[in-house]
Amino acid sequence: MEKSNQEQISLTDPDSRSVILHKNIIHVGYNVQASSDAKHKLLVEYDTGDVNDSHALASMAIETKKLLGKESMNVLADKGYHIGEQLEECERNEITTYVSPKAPSTKDIGLYSISCFEYNKEYDHYICPQGEILRTNGRWYQHSNTPKNGKGGYRFKRYNSPECKTCSSSHLCTQSQKNVRNIDRSQYADSIEANARRVENNPEYYRQRQQIAEHPFGTLKRQRGFTHTLVRGKEKVMGEVGLMFIGYNLSRCVTILGMKELVNRLINSLLLFLKAKKLPILSPYKNLIFFELKYAM
Repeated sequence: MEKSNQEQISLTDPDSRSVILHKNIIHVGYNVQASSDAKHKLLVEYDTGDVNDSHALASMAIETKKLLGKESMNVLADKGYHIGEQLEECERNEITTYVSPKAPSTKDIGLYSISCFEYNKEYDHYICPQGEILRTNGRWYQHSNTPKNGKGGYRFKRYNSPECKTCSSSHLCTQSQKNVRNIDRSQYADSIEANARRVENNPEYYRQRQQIAEHPFGTLKRQRGFTHTLVRGKEKVMGEVGLMFIGYNLSRCVTILGMKELVNRLINSLLLFLKAKKLPILSPYKNLIFFELKYAM
């Protein structure tokens, strides 16, 4: 592990990792990510990477946008994908995020929460509940919990005020021995706040996420029993997942288009492909395709 700079290695399948299914349940396997369109619930892109969801949002969204041929698009995701770096990356690629914000990491012990402090972007300062201004020295600090792989690390600026030491409401604000409240603002704060406003202002729109994202996985897991893969190794696992997703999409297309229209579109696509590749198109070949698809019905 030291030579490979990895935090975990499976002797059964080197490509697999420990995946947290529930709070105290961990399986060794793959965490498959997939994107689905809102209109027809068709699966667009899929992949597997880290053991959790947090760093998959931007790469999945960008690839999905390319496959759909869109210049811009919206993406809905749950709080497992809420990472400032990922939100900002989506923003740079003309992807508008609606990702459920995470709750503050600090425990609620009765003190003023971060939401009680108003940020003024023009002057780059915060205003506390008592009306005092918290300023920064302009220095960027590196988050001390930056992981070894470089993912999840970020820089921040710290804001505070000398008025804290003489404030009569300091007991409502901080338990620091120095009697000073510090507010740390991430380099990704603008993207995080913009995303939070969109979700808050469009609750009905965000609620569509469950209808869109859970539909394909619910069908595959509950109706078709696809709760685990039968092969090992990332390449083979992705092949198996791809076959299951193709099967799902085909069954959805039958529902959406009807069998006859789907068959016609598949044949036309195949003929266009053969023509583009300058391959011979034999008339019996076309009839054979019709026969095979009709037989499969």
